[in-house]
Amino acid sequence: MEKDKLGAIIISAGYSSRMGDFKPLLKFGECTAVEMIINTFKASKIDDIVVIVGHRQNEVIDVIKDLGVRWIKNEDYSKGMFSSIVKGMQVLQEDVKGFFMNPVDIPLIKTHTVNILKNKYMECGKGIIYPKFNEKSGHPPFIDCKYRSEIMKSDGEGGLKRILQKFDSDSIRISVPDQGILMDMDIKEDYKKLLEYFYLKAPNLEECYCILDLYGVPCNIRRHSNKVSEIALNVLNKLNSKEYNFNKNTMLAAGLLHDLARKEKNHAKEGARILSDLGYPNIAKIIATHMDIEVNEEDNITEGELLYLADKVVQEDELVGLEKRFSEYSSKFSNNLEALNKVRKRFGEARKIEKKIENVLGKNFSYE
Repeated sequence: MEKDKLGAIIISAGYSSRMGDFKPLLKFGECTAVEMIINTFKASKIDDIVVIVGHRQNEVIDVIKDLGVRWIKNEDYSKGMFSSIVKGMQVLQEDVKGFFMNPVDIPLIKTHTVNILKNKYMECGKGIIYPKFNEKSGHPPFIDCKYRSEIMKSDGEGGLKRILQKFDSDSIRISVPDQGILMDMDIKEDYKKLLEYFYLKAPNLEECYCILDLYGVPCNIRRHSNKVSEIALNVLNKLNSKEYNFNKNTMLAAGLLHDLARKEKNHAKEGARILSDLGYPNIAKIIATHMDIEVNEEDNITEGELLYLADKVVQEDELVGLEKRFSEYSSKFSNNLEALNKVRKRFGEARKIEKKIENVLGKNFSYE
């Protein structure tokens, strides 16, 4: 069965007057804002991507001309965003079943968010799908093309939002662990915040909590994860004072999310898979080895080793140390030689990490 053809309209036609700089060409790493959005939709395999240009159109076209998307000039861009939305719908290919609408000033939506909305459209039968984060709806909405003519014939008063509100009974709001859906850039301060968010390379604290909520992680596991994160960060800060350069945001997220899939078989690998799908391969790599790890005593300490050790010295939500945990596990599995050997192996690797840290910080280093 042939899949439905989906589209995306990227609005990149305005003056950017409040910003004092041209929004489509503001940089995030090596990419401009307009490229960031295009790349997200391409990664989600959206078929028909249309960029609406207007103000400084030649500069935008020069950036996107080799990206495999279409660009259309809105001659009426001075009339505001709604005129660009209408222009986009006029040129969407006829066989497109529905489309995303995303202004260029909301550039950091995630591929996983687009995939969630796309999949929900395919399965739920609703005509309008909104992403929401912490109960606030954001961009990009997905709109079935059955509303195309209704939008195009509107006078645009109140914008697209007012039009879609008439069809609220045919809409659904889907939680996504993506604060980027709410983060626009109207002024320079907004752009600075977006840059900080972009360079995190890890889910922020609110996104971590949202992920835990979405995957139904119970309170006792959250308390354990909070303590593991706290211990890992304590040791990280001490190592960073000794010329290590670990990323605190990465360790915070890895600590909070390491037991994300605790209910699943081989939960470390399953949690890593989830985080990789969410677009955080660096966090996934750390989480993947928090149950079993091979430690090279000659190598520098790694973030994965920090998480592994922190997880082994915390019982429930209390710091108990390696000796106590090993003693309790040894008693628990005293009649199961296979399990006991696995416990000994795990705590042996933990002790190797502890010794590596002692070599850097001294034998009397503290976890707190």
